[in-house]
Amino acid sequence: MKLNKIYYLLILAMITSLSSCEDDDDLYPQLGEDPRNINEVLAETADLSVLYQSLVEAEMDSLLRETTTYTVFAPRNAAFDQADLSGLDQEERENLLSNHVLSTVTADFASTLSTGYRPTMATGPNGNFLSLYINTEGETTLNGDVSLVTESSNKGATNGVLHVVDGILTPPAILDHVEANNQFSTFMEAVELAGLTDMLSATEVTDAENPDYPLTVFAPTNAAFENFLGDLNGAFGWTTLADIPTDVLRSVLEQHVITGSNLISAEVFGTEQTPVSGEVFSVSAQGVVSDASYTDGNVTVQDIQGTNGVIHGVDKVMLTEAVFQSILDETLNLKERIEDRGYTSFIAAAEKAGLMETLETEELTAFIPSNAAFDSFLSVIENFESLEDFETPEEIELLKSVLEYHLHEGRLMSSSLTDGPLTTTQGDELIFDTATGRLTPSYEFAPKATLETTNIGASNGIIHQISNVLVSAEDAEALGYPVPATGGPEYGYEIYHDALNPGFWVGWTSPDFANTENVYSGNNSIKLDYAAYEALQIGNDEGIDLSAFTTINFALYSENGTSVLLALNGNNDAGQVLSVPAGEWTEFSIPIANVSDGATTLTQFVLQDQSGEAGTLYYDQIGLDVTVGEAPAPTFALPVYLDEETESGFQNTWNGWGGTWTWNSTEQVQNGTSSIKLEYFADSWGALQIGGAEGVNASDYSTFEFSAYGAPGSGTTPLLVNLGGSDDGVSLDVIEGEWTTYSFPVSQFPDTSLGEIRFKNTSAEARTIFIDNIGFNN
Repeated sequence: MKLNKIYYLLILAMITSLSSCEDDDDLYPQLGEDPRNINEVLAETADLSVLYQSLVEAEMDSLLRETTTYTVFAPRNAAFDQADLSGLDQEERENLLSNHVLSTVTADFASTLSTGYRPTMATGPNGNFLSLYINTEGETTLNGDVSLVTESSNKGATNGVLHVVDGILTPPAILDHVEANNQFSTFMEAVELAGLTDMLSATEVTDAENPDYPLTVFAPTNAAFENFLGDLNGAFGWTTLADIPTDVLRSVLEQHVITGSNLISAEVFGTEQTPVSGEVFSVSAQGVVSDASYTDGNVTVQDIQGTNGVIHGVDKVMLTEAVFQSILDETLNLKERIEDRGYTSFIAAAEKAGLMETLETEELTAFIPSNAAFDSFLSVIENFESLEDFETPEEIELLKSVLEYHLHEGRLMSSSLTDGPLTTTQGDELIFDTATGRLTPSYEFAPKATLETTNIGASNGIIHQISNVLVSAEDAEALGYPVPATGGPEYGYEIYHDALNPGFWVGWTSPDFANTENVYSGNNSIKLDYAAYEALQIGNDEGIDLSAFTTINFALYSENGTSVLLALNGNNDAGQVLSVPAGEWTEFSIPIANVSDGATTLTQFVLQDQSGEAGTLYYDQIGLDVTVGEAPAPTFALPVYLDEETESGFQNTWNGWGGTWTWNSTEQVQNGTSSIKLEYFADSWGALQIGGAEGVNASDYSTFEFSAYGAPGSGTTPLLVNLGGSDDGVSLDVIEGEWTTYSFPVSQFPDTSLGEIRFKNTSAEARTIFIDNIGFNN
């Protein structure tokens, strides 16, 4: 038994050995009795002598003597004869040669090659191995235009296999890869039509100063472009790429290109990216691509490495917001577009009022209030608290009338809106003002509405989002729209009254611009629940020309009292701290010159908490050069002058010099019965002096406040105010023809001893001004 077992094992070993020899003969038919490595095969093949000599000169021939398994695509001599490589330096030549070599686990014979990308031993950005595109559909090609030489492939060697090819595999740039793969042929056509070939082909080698190098490109497949063209055909009738306007096509392609980074899949998956278009898109950890549209795409091929960047194939053309919205403009009707934009309150009201068919079929311009505007509207009217309260046929007809007051027959882009009346399908008119972008309803006590977002297209009309629900005189009584107790102010330039004007943005915090619980005038005010040192920040990117205005005005209310910093254009150093009394609305009229630091345009302003504690502030009637009714008398912790006589022990017997002073003038009074009239003589540099009160020091208080009025015809009066009797103090301008309230931190005054309070004319001209409501606050 033991002998039989040994015999059996010997026979098995012989069979295995024969089988192995047969496998070697099949796999490496040219090994023969004297096996050679790839380097030796190159050295002994006359038609590969140029390649071999190039490897020797580059000192790379030793690589192909190693025991590692390689697949080598060896260009025959004729391929070198047809190429000009004289301009390559040593590093570039080595990289070109390396692009013909694959480091593999098993040898790649012609029969086992498959379509796809393989890394060569050449490198690109960040040291990543360049990709080689192998296409085995029909005749096998490499990078699109290099083929295996018939009957000269599968040259076996001890360390791999060698295939003779008819061309040189030049290290490919992104554009070369796109051109090589037929699945990207439509993308290639789009790149050429959009004029982006230079961007996708420029490399560090050809343009060392190229700011775009390297690139990450998301290349849509042909199927992705087919779907995209289907959408464009439905929207615009465009059937080919050539039909698409060049600027549109370029903006679409720029959504797919990231400059300055070679982001392989491990670096780009699970991130947000900003392409050349500037519009962010995201790539999930699973390779799902999300853009501005409602449909996501997928990365189908990743990490196609070129000399100037990397490509990831995607199955969707990614869209910018503008392109996506333009498609929706042409494919969705007004009803669908209003739904798409999220105007749920208007749609719910239209459905209840039976207006859905109208929105689907008629050509209209629709002024659509935001959902917040509807909430504000329902909180103001007294007869209905919600849309569900419109129940009877008469009430539903009323709701229909309200909505039709927001519709105009025909299509009006914002550029087509003109000053004057605009007839609605309800029959009543709106008044449009092009300067402010404001719509004024026929009911005088209802708020105006401003255009917030314009030119939202639909297949049968145009949508303009507005800030308030418009109320006609015809519907106001039935709605129970209240008559406000106080009217609104008049503005030189309105920023906020019942609604923030168009063109302005809000930053830092999120105020309620439709607050109704505490209002100074009109129907709404701004409510801000703030943390310590937070602010109301309102900006205008175009900027407001300040040359035509003198004051910035607003009303503030604080339940417990506080202090705020008014600053323009982000310049807090030039700002002014204002004291807000507790429990009452206070109007502020601050000279622009005091807080602008010489700026000629207003791009933003802030009212920032200075108390260091959280709280709530209400803001109303914000604007430039606001004209309002009589202001309420201020409340001071230490009054100096309120009416007719000085207060708190201050003395009016000093009077001053260089002028005449009337302590109980009634010519111009901010409130109450009298003010102080100051008539400065010419060339006198005159000053009003108020004697200090015994035992009082200004440093015990936070702000010094007073109001001043420049007599008509006197022009702007430059004034120096101080609290200690010296010529060091705070400079300001008194505005001609209006009352202005000034509030300064006591800390701004060099001398706070209160030996006297002095108002000094710092011009040589004769001037007349009026002073009222002087005092200190904590």
